[in-house]
Amino acid sequence: MIVAKHGMLVAARVKQALPGVERVIVARTDGIALYDDVPLAARDGAAAVTAATVGLAATATASFGMGAARLAVIHGESGALAMAPIDSGHLLAVVVDADSGYSDDQIARVVRAEAEWLRSFSGMATQGV
Repeated sequence: MIVAKHGMLVAARVKQALPGVERVIVARTDGIALYDDVPLAARDGAAAVTAATVGLAATATASFGMGAARLAVIHGESGALAMAPIDSGHLLAVVVDADSGYSDDQIARVVRAEAEWLRSFSGMATQGV
């Protein structure tokens, strides 16, 4: 079972691997945050938005015959949002500052590895994700 403490550990690991990460969210696919590393007053429904985006990515990859969605990255003017499904009920989202200088591949490697690590707690771990 994935719990808030796992999110705290993932946030620390992601921030060590990618200095410049601004936010880490572990959420359920129904939009409820299990972990969000911003203060409670600053939480703005990001878990719900990322859950909807991950769901849309899954629908898009299935519609185009691309198989299961493994990672979605959205670039904005001031940063990037990388989201990965953990299992059918959870997701991981990471916000990276635009000035960090990381490539999409660097961000993807870290986010996918942490999603796999979290998947091991759900009992649904798979190889090659």
